[in-house]
Amino acid sequence: MKTAFIKESFFSASRQRLFEFHERADAFELLTPASETIKVLSTASSLAPSGEVVRFQTSFLLFKFNFGMIHTVYEPPGLFVDEQKEGLFSYWRHHHVFIQGGWNEDPACLLRDRIEYAHPLLPFFNPFVKRKLGSMFEFRHRTTAREVSAVTSNPDGFDPPLIVITGATGLIGKRITRILLEKGVRVCALSRNVEKAKKLLGDKVTHVHWDFHHPERGDWKETVQAAGGIIHLAGTPLFSQRWTKKFKREMEDSRVLGTRQLVEAVLASERRPRSFISASALGIYGTDRGRTADENTPPADDLLARICANWENEVARLDAENIRTVQVRIGIVLSTESGALKELLPLFRFGLGGVMGSALPWMNWIHLEDVARIFTTALFNDRMQGPYNAAAPNPVTNGEFAKLIGRVLRRPVLMRFPTPLLKLMIGEAGGYASGGSRVRSEKIQAAGYTFFFEDLEPALSNLLRQS
Repeated sequence: MKTAFIKESFFSASRQRLFEFHERADAFELLTPASETIKVLSTASSLAPSGEVVRFQTSFLLFKFNFGMIHTVYEPPGLFVDEQKEGLFSYWRHHHVFIQGGWNEDPACLLRDRIEYAHPLLPFFNPFVKRKLGSMFEFRHRTTAREVSAVTSNPDGFDPPLIVITGATGLIGKRITRILLEKGVRVCALSRNVEKAKKLLGDKVTHVHWDFHHPERGDWKETVQAAGGIIHLAGTPLFSQRWTKKFKREMEDSRVLGTRQLVEAVLASERRPRSFISASALGIYGTDRGRTADENTPPADDLLARICANWENEVARLDAENIRTVQVRIGIVLSTESGALKELLPLFRFGLGGVMGSALPWMNWIHLEDVARIFTTALFNDRMQGPYNAAAPNPVTNGEFAKLIGRVLRRPVLMRFPTPLLKLMIGEAGGYASGGSRVRSEKIQAAGYTFFFEDLEPALSNLLRQS
């Protein structure tokens, strides 16, 4: 019986840098947990195939097991492979895969450790093996992150600019904050609930109170005026409740009025930020499934499109003041932490998954890691200006979206939830649940961004494996 173990992590460093770390003479010993009963006996002088054997010994209860590994594939900086020459398993092959993504002038890397192994008694002790591999590779990836931690381009003694983030406690904001901290950037979070923000983001972030309902409270204006750059993500979640008249007003005000307050604080400042990066949404293009949209396509004429257009118009006021603005039009963000995918997973896992509404509209999805790094690209890439679609290059129809979730989870996709039923269940928002126009993402790619996930199935596999 053969099976596989996979561990994947993202790093704010190029794949060249990660690969070079693994080539260090002390890498194997660094990546071996001190808490494990593993004794390194010998290492190889290179990752390239040779006759050198990496030998180590591990203990379990009263037994000791010797292992010998040889390197068999060497394709820097993207791949190397080692295989068991002697040891407990009848088959063991470890692929170390380095996948580059992000902005080409500030690349990031996805490290994938894939181990295929076999043993005649594997059905009995595989749960133990998986647990041991899980804890070991959690340690290895933490160690790798520490050893290749991003070094900023700032010279010694230079104080990096302050980046102010609104919506930092949200799904995208938390990931952006973590990436910026990895890069050594100073971050200040503007939020309604400072105590909650401190618990979520930690003490490395400065926290300042801002509530667009009560702009007179707090020192947020002074913070905005001290910012070197602003990332504006705040806005009431659109699908958190039924769209009553009051809630629809909240949906718009949280975006339009909140943005207006920030823009006016910037305009009133003597010292202005170099860039203002604002969230927007692909809802600006509407729900016409027969339409293909890029950044030059005019807004549709429905509720969400009008909100997005008004939202972006507030940001555009800064253009006349020579402040670089970018509007990141976000698609359906895939994450198991929150959002559409998280809401769908329980149904699919119980075999009740299906197509939500019509199967024909387009689902313009994007992996959380890609959308977060598009924002950091917009922050640091001074050549970016105006709207950019944040959606993977290969959207799928709503029907294909459901089928692929079922395929990755190995569950049937038998149910259909017609649009009238969705509207009965969640109200007016049900009309937007099926997707919309097909959106193109060539502009962000032309700006130098490389997607980690261009296709939906690998993105789902990455996310669901972690969950």
